[in-house]
Amino acid sequence: MSRPSSSILRSALAQTPLALPRITPRIQTRTLLNAASRSGINTSSIDYRILEGINGFLPKENFDRLQEWQVGLWNRLQGEVNNNPALIETKQKWDKYGLDMTDLISSTAKDKNLTLAYNYAALLLNNSFFLEGLSAENTQQVPTEFRDLKAKLEGYAEGIVGGGWLWIVRCGDSQNDLDVIPTFASGTLLVTQRSQRGRESTLPLFAEPPTSGSTEPSSSPSSASAPATETEEIPLNKRSSRSFTSNSNRLQYPTPLAVLNLYEHAYLSDKYGVWSKKEYVNDWWKNVDWRKVQKRNAEISP
Repeated sequence: MSRPSSSILRSALAQTPLALPRITPRIQTRTLLNAASRSGINTSSIDYRILEGINGFLPKENFDRLQEWQVGLWNRLQGEVNNNPALIETKQKWDKYGLDMTDLISSTAKDKNLTLAYNYAALLLNNSFFLEGLSAENTQQVPTEFRDLKAKLEGYAEGIVGGGWLWIVRCGDSQNDLDVIPTFASGTLLVTQRSQRGRESTLPLFAEPPTSGSTEPSSSPSSASAPATETEEIPLNKRSSRSFTSNSNRLQYPTPLAVLNLYEHAYLSDKYGVWSKKEYVNDWWKNVDWRKVQKRNAEISP
């Protein structure tokens, strides 16, 4: 299959509604990401060392492809938000406050006429969580409580047909209540009952644009950061700072701790063929940021 010869945004940025600079093929990943960052696109949610490839796991060309996919999904989500009258409120909130992904997924999941917006949003959230969970450092020791899950991950991976996701989840009140759950296509476990589970809801997604289609702010910084009046409701991503805990009994299990992208464009390479998902899972297991996973697990309050 054909593979992009350069990193994120090379051809995608030329088509994006965001006013980003033209990119030449020889510019490397970090330069492209820096250009995106200067234009207001979020580039802070992952360890950028992984974008150059992870030894013993995915090479750089796979991360280039994952970035191209992420940017393409953002472009398409922006198109839906700008062109679908049912999403006008989402567009207004995105332009004024930043994107409330939790609210977007919760509202579009209930309406079959908004299926495209839901699919793009859920895939963006899942893929960002996958990239956020990778470590560019040397292999970390797998915590004892997670070790029994590896065989289950391998079994699920070999049995899944088509694109999907494998989630390591907390499924009970004890930190040892752990399991593996698969979802398919755009299925996500990160949003439940209008609340984001397993990651900080205020952390921008990878390559997240600042607005629904323009780098120009829709209001001045002073007005955007001013406290809301009693009659103005601030979106969920501005109201809460974390999503690991709950002030009521609304916390619902399972809560995601890490996810593996099982789409073929994520793993197909000279190293992994179409029947190499078991090896792909095994190498991912060695390159998970287990310190981050343990921290997520510890911060869940029953």
